[in-house]
Amino acid sequence: MSYPIADIQIKSQHQLTTVLREIKGALADGSLQQFVPADAALALDDLNVVSDTGPWPDYIEAYFTNPKTGERYKLTAETYHGAGGSWQRL
Repeated sequence: MSYPIADIQIKSQHQLTTVLREIKGALADGSLQQFVPADAALALDDLNVVSDTGPWPDYIEAYFTNPKTGERYKLTAETYHGAGGSWQRL
């Protein structure tokens, strides 16, 4: 598996870049699939439109599922003020 399994607090631009690359790799190899919950008005429908290294939108929110296990994950990052973000299992 090429994506973070454990919850992560994203505290730097470098860490966000690493997480974005890992998630995109998992999307490409099929170990993750992206989805948009009906109640997530700010969620992206395609993380691949976000650059790995920036510039980034002010806020990133995206949801993923492991198609084999059904586990779900959420990525958030507030990039405008540099407040960080997280990768968490739902």
